[in-house]
Amino acid sequence: MADKMERSTPAVGSQEEIAKKRREKRYDVSDACRQHIKLKVKSGNEFVPAILGNFSRNGILFECPLSFEEGDHAECVMTISLKHSREISFRIGVKYCYADHGSHITGASIDTISDEKWFDSFVDAHDQIVQHQGSK
Repeated sequence: MADKMERSTPAVGSQEEIAKKRREKRYDVSDACRQHIKLKVKSGNEFVPAILGNFSRNGILFECPLSFEEGDHAECVMTISLKHSREISFRIGVKYCYADHGSHITGASIDTISDEKWFDSFVDAHDQIVQHQGSK
């Protein structure tokens, strides 16, 4: 996904403007992490798989076949599978979405979370995966 960040249509605001507004650390999700961290976004009554690009305590970036408008809201489910599987559901508010090679890149704020400890769980898992990959 990182190599696919070239835009075919402009997003709302530049990447620099968006990055300056962020106050918290973004955690990039590598291919190695994506084997263990899965994201699904709800479309109608079905969940559609998405590729997680990065996440923070308050936001998320992902790629999926769905197109969103700024201000749209959607339900997401993130699953992490290491020794045990854990699933967290949350709602997002779309900040921007743009087409990219037949898919869509979406940046969103996280509005409502089913488990307030979700962030700590996912950061811990992310760090474990990165550490494990670095020791190989």
